[in-house]
Amino acid sequence: MIKIPKKKEIDITPYHVRQQMWYMSLLKFYKTIEFNDKIYDDFATKLLAGKIDQKTLKKLDTLRRKHNEIESKKWQEIKKKKATRMGLNFRNILRQVKKS
Repeated sequence: MIKIPKKKEIDITPYHVRQQMWYMSLLKFYKTIEFNDKIYDDFATKLLAGKIDQKTLKKLDTLRRKHNEIESKKWQEIKKKKATRMGLNFRNILRQVKKS
């Protein structure tokens, strides 16, 4: 049996590592909602160069946190019911067919 090595934990005590992780999470979120690569690249360049003010970054972080909460709730509901809302509708239709 092959033993899979554990993933090494990242040391997040240095400030620059935490800041980079936060930047990457913000970029990952933005990539899921922005489909124009040019606009995304411009934003990423400005973000990593530090040309975006703190007030704007706080607003963006608030949006990211709200989105993460919504996604978390959605996945918890799917995990609890073992299907999406569309999947549950599909199940109900199949159950009706089996009864007939």
